[in-house]
Order: sequence, then C-alpha cells, then structure tokens
Amino acid sequence: MIRAGGATCQDAGVDQLRTYGGKPGADRREERRARLLAVGRLLLTAAEGPAGFSVRGVCREAGLTPRYFYESFADAGELARAVYDDCIATITADTLAAMGDLATEPEDAMRAALGTLVDLIADDPARGRLLFSPALAAVPEIAEQRLASTRLFVQLVGSEATTRGDLPASPRVRVGAELMVGGVAQVVSAWLDGHLEIERDELVATLADVFLAVGEVVEVSPTSDGRPRG
Repeated sequence: MIRAGGATCQDAGVDQLRTYGGKPGADRREERRARLLAVGRLLLTAAEGPAGFSVRGVCREAGLTPRYFYESFADAGELARAVYDDCIATITADTLAAMGDLATEPEDAMRAALGTLVDLIADDPARGRLLFSPALAAVPEIAEQRLASTRLFVQLVGSEATTRGDLPASPRVRVGAELMVGGVAQVVSAWLDGHLEIERDELVATLADVFLAVGEVVEVSPTSDGRPRG
C-alpha cells in the first residue's frame, strides 16, 4: 500500500467522506457535483459558444481544484453528457406529467404537453441551446445525446399513440412519431430564433392540431392499392 505522510491512499479516500463542518463527506461531494453541473451548464451554453468549456475552465469558475472535478466526472465530455441528460430528464418528466392520466381528453392532453414543452425551452435559453444550437453540434457528447434523446422522444410519442390513442404498434405509428418529433424540434427552433413570427398560444394550439391530424392519418389503414380505407 502506497503511503504519503503516513496515511494510505485508502485512508485519504475515507477521510474525504468524514463529517466536516457539520456535513457528512457524501453530502459535501454531492454539493460539489451540483456546483460543477451548474457551472458546466453555464459555460457549455454560453451565448458566444462553448469555447470556455473545459476541465480547467469549469474548475476555475466553480472555485474547485481538478481533484474535486475528477471525483465526479472522468472528463469534460462526461460532464457535458450529464448536463444534457439533466435537461432532458426535466423536459421528459414535466411534459409527461402535464399530459395527465389516460382519462384526459386527447386535445387537452396534447395542448398541456406541448405548452409545457414550449415553455420549458422558451423560458430557459440554456435549454434551447443544448437542444438546438449548431455550435454545440461540434461537441461529440452533445451530438450523441441529441440523437439519443430524439430516439427517446420518438419512442414516447409512439407509446402514447398506442396507449392513449389505442392504436396497434405499426410502421405507420413509427412514421408518425418520427414526423411529429422532428417537426416540433424544427418549429420550436425556428420560433426561438425569430424566424417564425407567432404568439406562444397560437404556436401551441397549431402544434397540437397538427399532432392530432397526423394521428388521424396514422389511424387510417391503407388498402392494398394504396388508397386509405375509412
């Protein structure tokens, strides 16, 4: 066992978890992780781009040494993933909660979910940048997580269609889910960038109407000659 100043490395690790200043070591470690996440999010989503996002930059802004960074994250890439995942977790949980139970009318559930989604992104520019900023597409970990979150939302939309809409799982449902998720991302991104002039309530209502219209089309099974069968 390697010793430094009479203490083993294992002793040093245990010492970090001891109570200090009235707080257990595990609590202090969690506080440091939360601080690193907050600073990482700030630097990653800076309006001028993520150039300042690095282990050194995060530690400097957080007032922590690299030693404390590496107790929570392997590298800056892992921190970037954690920042993005935290954003997606909030959006997913709040949007699903807004839909209510299965007894909610489809129109009301859709408007509530889309309204929550739009507000979560519009009210926090950092979320919008994490989801849509071209500058962050150059960060490999963010690019990977964006793809993963798209797949997640497609799965959730398809699940809602088969559960709430009582539709059988099919390629048509998957096509509809892909169209809805990709379309909402494009519309909300254009709206945030100022390329789409529309009031928030009208935006949400229009998105909800489109969602329901796509659902109606998906629900109709095509005949063998390609014509829809009512």
